[in-house]
Amino acid sequence: MNGLIARLELLLRGYAAACDHAQGDAGRLVEQFRRDLRLLVAEYGPNAVDIALDRFPDEPGPKASLH
Repeated sequence: MNGLIARLELLLRGYAAACDHAQGDAGRLVEQFRRDLRLLVAEYGPNAVDIALDRFPDEPGPKASLH
């Protein structure tokens, strides 16, 4: 579960930063976010993603890398 939480946090942080720097290309970012989130749901299942979001820390944790 910790791996999924870290991946969700990385996904959300990455898109938040991209949105901060986007110049009118938010639609493309939204579509890419949806694709990436669907991949996590496909890999872990909707219940696991829902549980991971409920366990998501209120405070940002250490930066993680998917690689």
